[in-house]
Amino acid sequence: MTQKSNVTSRNVSSYAWADTYREVANKAQLVRETLANRGIILRNGSALFRLLKQADLLSEAWDQQREADPTILCEAAHVNRLADSVKALPDEPGIQEALKRMAGSVMQSDDRTMSQGKDALWEIALLAEFRKAKLTSRAAEPDIIVNCGFGDYPVACKKIWSEKGVANQVRKASKQLRPFQSGGIIALNLDDLVPAGRVLVKEYGRDALQFLNVFNKDFVDRHRDVLQRAVFEMKCDGFIVSTTTPAVLFQEDPPFNLITQKLLWNIKEATSDSLSRFNCFALAQL
Repeated sequence: MTQKSNVTSRNVSSYAWADTYREVANKAQLVRETLANRGIILRNGSALFRLLKQADLLSEAWDQQREADPTILCEAAHVNRLADSVKALPDEPGIQEALKRMAGSVMQSDDRTMSQGKDALWEIALLAEFRKAKLTSRAAEPDIIVNCGFGDYPVACKKIWSEKGVANQVRKASKQLRPFQSGGIIALNLDDLVPAGRVLVKEYGRDALQFLNVFNKDFVDRHRDVLQRAVFEMKCDGFIVSTTTPAVLFQEDPPFNLITQKLLWNIKEATSDSLSRFNCFALAQL
């Protein structure tokens, strides 16, 4: 499809790093306790076990006034994000299976192996974002159900592992939404398209957010035909496109941050019902 279309987009930005290293280590322990309380075994040496250990190593380095290894710093930041998401959903019954997948899968941010655990983290992190925005939501098929004032509204979450896999992931998400017959949102996570081992370096948070905003919009431009087709064919009402990456902001305190930029995207040529649902969903998060 090569038809050009006017596009509606909304930007939603957030920081995911604002704690001391000791606080992050404490939150890593919270994740361990949450898994234990839910009867989920975290095996010694597993990917998640090693990831959580990075927060402890970072805290020890800080206490001993040693410079932390950049890999430890980056992975501890992702532990902070994971812990914040779990903490925001303490009694959510629908995340049990997601937590099991995280406990048994690759979770390191720079490991580009396709991972059910990272899939699960995207679902949990997005649900936690909805809860923080006071949006009534729960973990349920297809992945998340929200209520924006007009009943249950489905959100299908997909991670993008490669540029070549976008159409297939959108197709899978569309299939998940089909039984609901009420539009819905496809939420795409681009974290694993960011070059492994890279840290974004900017002066201020606003600069990093602008960079990620361009990153997300460039992704939409590259895959516009696939995204437009899904809306034109009424397989969804629109998309969330989200990227999270470590950033050094050398004019900010603290300088190391984990930055998230989220783009909400649809097309003006969608049906009036579709546009109405999408706008209600978007406005509910502001």
